[in-house]
Parts: sequence; C-alpha cells; structure tokens
Amino acid sequence: MQTLRLIVIAVVSSASTLVLAAGCDVLRTGTSTPSATAPAATSPAASTATGAPAAQAPTTAAQAPAPTAPASVAQSNPGGAVPAAPVAQAAPAQPAAQPPVQQATSTDNVIRVYRDWRPSVVTVISSAVQPGNRSQPQPQGAGSGFMIDDQGHILTNNHVIADANRLDVTLSNGRTIPAELVGRDPRFDLAVIKASIPAHVLKVMQLGDSDQIQVGEQAIAIGNPYGLEGTVTSGIVSSRRPSVSEPEGDGVLVNAIQTDTAINPGNSGGPLLNARGEVIGVNTLGLMPNGAPAGLNFAIPINSAKKVLPDLLARGSYSHPYVGIGSAEITQTVAQALSLPVQEGLLVQSVEPNSGAAKAGLRGGTAQQQDVRSQRIRPGGDIIVAIDGQAVRRPEDFVAYLETNKKAGENATLSIVRDGQRQDVQVTLGERPRSG
Repeated sequence: MQTLRLIVIAVVSSASTLVLAAGCDVLRTGTSTPSATAPAATSPAASTATGAPAAQAPTTAAQAPAPTAPASVAQSNPGGAVPAAPVAQAAPAQPAAQPPVQQATSTDNVIRVYRDWRPSVVTVISSAVQPGNRSQPQPQGAGSGFMIDDQGHILTNNHVIADANRLDVTLSNGRTIPAELVGRDPRFDLAVIKASIPAHVLKVMQLGDSDQIQVGEQAIAIGNPYGLEGTVTSGIVSSRRPSVSEPEGDGVLVNAIQTDTAINPGNSGGPLLNARGEVIGVNTLGLMPNGAPAGLNFAIPINSAKKVLPDLLARGSYSHPYVGIGSAEITQTVAQALSLPVQEGLLVQSVEPNSGAAKAGLRGGTAQQQDVRSQRIRPGGDIIVAIDGQAVRRPEDFVAYLETNKKAGENATLSIVRDGQRQDVQVTLGERPRSG
C-alpha cells in the first residue's frame, strides 16, 4: 500500500488544475515500478585543435657541396677565394598537437555524485501502534533522509515521520537501526531524527547555498522511491517559486526549487544535489495530474533548513513570524472593480485578535463582500504595499519575505494606504500558531 499526499495548485498562470502528490512509500511493493527517467544528456567533448606539421630543416652548408664560382667572380677576386654559401636557417618547429581536454559530461557528474554521496542517504521507516494495541508496530510509511552531522542527526520531511511512535533507518549497507525524533517543523515540512550510526558508514553531506542556484543548472536526487533504495534521478532546476503550499495543514515551501528531476513517493526527505555534490534542497513534492508524473517537482531550499536547524536541534521546534492578517491580492481588475487608489498590493480582509497586526491598529475589510472574477473580496481595509521598504504584490511575496528575513519577536515596518494616504506602521511579529 502506498501513501500519496495530494495538493491542488495553480502553476505558472495555467487555468488547469493539477493534483500535487508527495509523500512516503508505505511498504516495498514488487508491483510498483519507478518512473523511467530520461538519460542525462552528455555535453560534446572539447573540439580538437590540430597543429601544423613540423617544417623539415633544409640542408646546411656543411652538408651541401661547395658551389663553383663563376668566372666573373674569380676574375674579380685575385686571391681565388670562393665566398662561402649562405647558411640556411631552419624554420622553428610547430609545437606538437595536444590531446583534447575532456570535459565532464552530465552523466559523469551523476556518476560521481552518486558514488560519493549514496552512503549518506538512508531510508526512514515510520511505524505506529494504536493505543491499547499490543501487537507489533505497523509500518506507516517509508521515505528518505540524509546525514547532516557527525552525531548521527538525519534531516528528512516532517510528513515522513508524522504520527509515528517508532522510527528506524536503513543504511546504505542494508543494516536497519532504531532512530528517535529530535525536532520537527510542520510549517517548513522538516524534521530531524537521530540514530547511532557506526563511524565507518557515517558520512556527513555538504550543505550548499540554495540562494546561488541558477535556473537551468543540473539537479540530482538520491532516495528510495517506492521502496527501491538507493535510486538516483537527474534533471535541471526548472524555476524558483516564492511559495508553494503544502497539501496538508499550513505547510509552505518558501523560495521553492522547481525541478524536472523525478521525485516519486519515497523520495520525500531525500537530498537534491548540484553537480558539485552539494545539497541544495530537500525533496518533498511531485505533481501527478491524472496519477502520472508531470516533470514538475519541488524541493525545500536547503537555506530554509539551515535557518531552522539550530532551533530544531536545541529545543525541538521553530517559531515562525506571524503578522495576523488575512489578505487578498490586488490586481488591475480588482483595483478597477473596487475603485482602489493603487494597482497592486494586498487588501487586508481580516485581522486576528491579539496579533501583532491588531496591536498595531491594522484594519480589515468593513464593506459587504463583492465578487470580482473568481474572488470574493471585502473592501474597506488597509492596503499593504511594502514591508521594510520591499514592494509587496502578492501574498506569497509577503510570506517569503517574512520567513526569509524575520523571526518571531522582531519588528517589521508595513507601508500601508489608508483612506488614500500612505503611511508606515510598526508591527511586532508574533509566533505563528502551530499545527501538526
């Protein structure tokens, strides 16, 4: 039995509805066949420069017979001396052609990265026993994870270990050992577990800088799709997305990495690496419209993980910043329909009681709701146009800025338009209510 997590999201202005599926493979199933992955394209070898053939040196004066002086010369030279023939200079030899420099191909990169880092990737097996049930723990799912330090800490997805009261990990050598939960963050869908990994198989992965990712660069995933341990797939970074909502709860992938690298059930929690073998993301979601892979997959950027890891290791959780508003995106259509004074920004719909927004005096919508295209919007609230001087055009811009740059307890400056006048409001960020 396989567990799939579903999500419906809009992708790149498409009106089509896609089902986003990710999660963990419940058990190894012999009937499950992982999606075929197109072989990585190889880059052409460097062109060969052919050198010119080396010139042969002409015969020297010592080797050539002495010329016979013509009579006119002998007459004008009473001593009878014959002038020496000029010595021919040998042309400098051309350097020998060098063998062509072989460039690493995409396939070479995949082979090297897999060889180097497969030992760092584990299978995470979650099990649960219902209260009052004295039978053996029943497997709930299997995902992936990878080693992040020499103390045996393993990073994975929160949804891989959710609802489990027993955890095990299977190492690359096939040995299965118990693990324990250290910390979890449902908001970013991350979790840290720990196992007593023998020193001779403990290999810590190198965490890269996901802010430096270039769209189009190679992306390599190692994991355990459908229980097939140690599977590698490759592709490219297809795009970056300010935020992608998780299928359950309020989970969100901020600055999500979109890739066409195959990510199937069981890949969740495994590493997404660049061609240098650095971890750039944690694989978590795959689009599966009509139950078939679409080549549209997502990973949590590793910089998001690095931000929350210290708190997960120290106290088991992370406090996300929270303003406490509900908002609607202002488009040109919305602005015209509601006669708004700006063409873009966020129209505040509601303000949570006792939140930072409420204490700062932000106002939600007061007028009757109106239908604008496919949205139901309540006019009359404040309009947020910037946060800390950064323009805000969509709700995901707002979320991405907060999660990337702020922590709970810090202040943020919201630039708002109220009654046609622009003003700045200081908000003390609270802690987002936890779920999951």
